[in-house]
Amino acid sequence: MSQTTDEISTSGTEGSLPLLSHERNWSPKALFFSSAQAAVATWCFIIGGYVAFYLPAAQGSVVMIAAMLAGMFLVFLATVPMATRYGLEAVRSTRPVFGTRGSLFTVALTFLFTIGWGTTLMIFSGKSAALLLVTLGVVSEANEPIAQTVSSLTCLLVVWTLISRGPGILRRVGVIVACSVLALGLMVIIVIVAKVGWGALLEAKPSAASGNKLLDYTTAIELMLATALSWWPYVGGMTRFSKSTKKSVLPVTLGLGLALAVICLIGLYTGLVFPDSGGDPLPGLLEIGGVWLALPAFAFIIVANVGTAMVGTYTAALSLKQQPAIDARLSWRGSTTVAGLTMAVVIIFLAEPFYANFGTFLTLSAVVFGPLCGLQIADYFIIRKQRLDLDGLYNDGAGSAYWYWKGLNVTGFVSMGVGIVVYFLLLDPVTFASAPVFAFTTATLPSTLATVVVYVLLARLQPKAFGPVVH
Repeated sequence: MSQTTDEISTSGTEGSLPLLSHERNWSPKALFFSSAQAAVATWCFIIGGYVAFYLPAAQGSVVMIAAMLAGMFLVFLATVPMATRYGLEAVRSTRPVFGTRGSLFTVALTFLFTIGWGTTLMIFSGKSAALLLVTLGVVSEANEPIAQTVSSLTCLLVVWTLISRGPGILRRVGVIVACSVLALGLMVIIVIVAKVGWGALLEAKPSAASGNKLLDYTTAIELMLATALSWWPYVGGMTRFSKSTKKSVLPVTLGLGLALAVICLIGLYTGLVFPDSGGDPLPGLLEIGGVWLALPAFAFIIVANVGTAMVGTYTAALSLKQQPAIDARLSWRGSTTVAGLTMAVVIIFLAEPFYANFGTFLTLSAVVFGPLCGLQIADYFIIRKQRLDLDGLYNDGAGSAYWYWKGLNVTGFVSMGVGIVVYFLLLDPVTFASAPVFAFTTATLPSTLATVVVYVLLARLQPKAFGPVVH
């Protein structure tokens, strides 16, 4: 029995099949707004708050934008050409570098990291709502933790209700959410600058500067590179709806790169003028102007976090459905439910320790996604000359183009392992202790480059292990 158009569309957008040409119907404008919807959320406050530990306002503003765009360049090269040419999402695109069974690694990686980002947003939303309720006298301070958990779960329920209806909701609400959060975000920046004053803002000193200016600059750059690399799962999931790589360059760069970096300025400026805020402007605005001044920030937090968490839940659910066994047993609503329940468990039982270790979570993005981007760039552009075997990507049997050794590409895992070791030699993502050379190199860039070099060398030494690389 032949499939109807709707059935084919559903299997592509919500399942494991590549998107057909007629299904890749996002215009550059739709891609930009969906990208901005995904990028702009309250993690911008936290990230900007971390940069405020090391750099003052003027230097921090330039570094954040430049480093974010540099990191996005790596992610773009690794994911977008394959996504737009073959209609692949991020997990499926890793079969050439990890093997048919080895790509299960990226299923777990994508699911865990997108869930981690989404959970951060829901916890932040809950904290902000609870603070506002306590300030208004609706909830007592003793009941603030309960209010936080209930508020977080309520936001999560809204996210699940919307995205469980299908990924088409992202395109329909993308313009509304993106415009709203960008306008509210810029409003918050203006309010902070107007209330504090440019002079005081420019004179504010970073609270954890090391005294070594080069090291402080490099640490801030590393944080923004890690932020950009964490977009690896999202970029592949969204740009597969675009018809060409060329038409994806500007929307992704502006939406995921520039928009996020600009809204991170809120966290940077807040972290500088309110050193104990962690980049969250809500307590500071409540302090200097009361509830009415803080309401725009609160509106930003809720609208932005719901919109971004929708994209993250979509990406997590889609990663699960890249495995045929899961895809056959789990509907779209079922896969989004698994993602939502996972976040709910963390919110209920692990909210505080998870939120307190956000910096480690952020740098771990660079630890794994930097080498992964290096792998894909080396494989797609150097080894395979931008040609993939589409049948091999969707053939799970032994002997398929990307089966390698028992379904694993050992070369890919070894190369990525080398990249991870290089990263840890340069920077400890938990303590932020760094080697002397880190100040001159960052940890992400040498780690990514090492992965590229090792992968290409091993591939050249054992070309038969890769099978026919051009199809």
